Amino acid sequence: MKKELTSRQKRRRRRIRNQLFAYLVLIVVAAVVLAGGYFGANAVTKYIKDYNEKVNDAVAEAESNASSEMQSDPAPQEPGQEANEGDELEPDNNTPIDTDQLDVLVNKYLQNLTIEQMVAGMFMVSPESITGVQTVIQAGSGTKTALTENPVGGLYYSAKNFKSEQQFQEMLANTKNFVDYPLFLAVARECGDNKDFGIETTAKAAELTDADNVKSAYGTIAGKLAGYGINMNFAPVAEVAPAEGGASLNERTFGSDAATAAPLVNAAVQAMQASHIYAVLQKFPSSSTVTKSLEELKNSEFVIYNTAIQNGADCIMVSHAAAKEVIGDETPSSLSSVMITDILRNTLGFQGVVITDALNDGAITSKYSSAEAAIAAIQAGADVLLEPEDYQEAYQGVLQAVADGTISKERLQASLYRIYYLKYKYTLE
Repeated sequence: MKKELTSRQKRRRRRIRNQLFAYLVLIVVAAVVLAGGYFGANAVTKYIKDYNEKVNDAVAEAESNASSEMQSDPAPQEPGQEANEGDELEPDNNTPIDTDQLDVLVNKYLQNLTIEQMVAGMFMVSPESITGVQTVIQAGSGTKTALTENPVGGLYYSAKNFKSEQQFQEMLANTKNFVDYPLFLAVARECGDNKDFGIETTAKAAELTDADNVKSAYGTIAGKLAGYGINMNFAPVAEVAPAEGGASLNERTFGSDAATAAPLVNAAVQAMQASHIYAVLQKFPSSSTVTKSLEELKNSEFVIYNTAIQNGADCIMVSHAAAKEVIGDETPSSLSSVMITDILRNTLGFQGVVITDALNDGAITSKYSSAEAAIAAIQAGADVLLEPEDYQEAYQGVLQAVADGTISKERLQASLYRIYYLKYKYTLE
């Protein structure tokens, strides 16, 4: 039986890890500076890409050394025994991510991005959108060329892209190897009775009333997705069940009472993020037309979102639903600075990544061109623009908006910072 570590041994192990990460960051930063001077921006990007592998190797070595040191550790103090002078006293809790180290890495990376790379990095599209293939089930030279010409920030896969576990895993692995930066690789797989992506069925959200059962269901989903190479899941549904109608949505929610649903939604988020799957709460503030006032929302849906935000939710998807009682007009929430910046960011305090609902939806395409929608979403405060109807039109439209001053470079940098902070987040955990 593996011997359980004492508190002191845990603290020693954490100190070694933290010291190691500090040294690695200094080495990486120095390498980046040298690479920038001698080899140019492409080499800088490569140095950053290699960071994950260096960390993994170094951590393994450090843990091995820590285990050796623990073999010779003196017996732990008995309860009540006073610490010797010079002993380090630390709370016995999990060491948080060193945000300073992460900040250095992200800022160094962003310094070397061109405007074109920054704009492309804000888009998440289906592989079909950039390859021109009707249904993508493998990643070969066509995918490589498409990503070289369109260095998007993420790819979204649907059930049609999955044929077998081996096929899906190989396709994702090849895709990641075609780029020199981390990609969001996303699917939408909620709990329930579907078998998408070869994952066993679970109880529907409406049937889950205990946080442990929710964790088990989403833990199973997250483990399978992580094994494929997926790192983002558009789940869970963070809405309350509507009082009337919406039978299909009712099954996907954790009930009609926000106070009851909040800890269950949070349990789903934590289960996925524990497996390094970015959970995307959907859809803020609701997936259908919002008739509630701001005060009513604060006592219903916002209770759920606030709980998840306070517990470190990574991403939130904003719907296209109009919220006239809140916004004052019929602007889709996904294109509204009132909804994204004023309410979600400033009122609820969410500082993670905001993703729009799919911009090829009729609610958007019936009123906006692909370029207009993309520009409006960025101006509203969105970070990731999901699946515009015409990616090239949207991309070129944003580039032109930057060129003519409609969107500032600083605005792009704010979103790219949040995006890459999240992409590198689990590297230092």
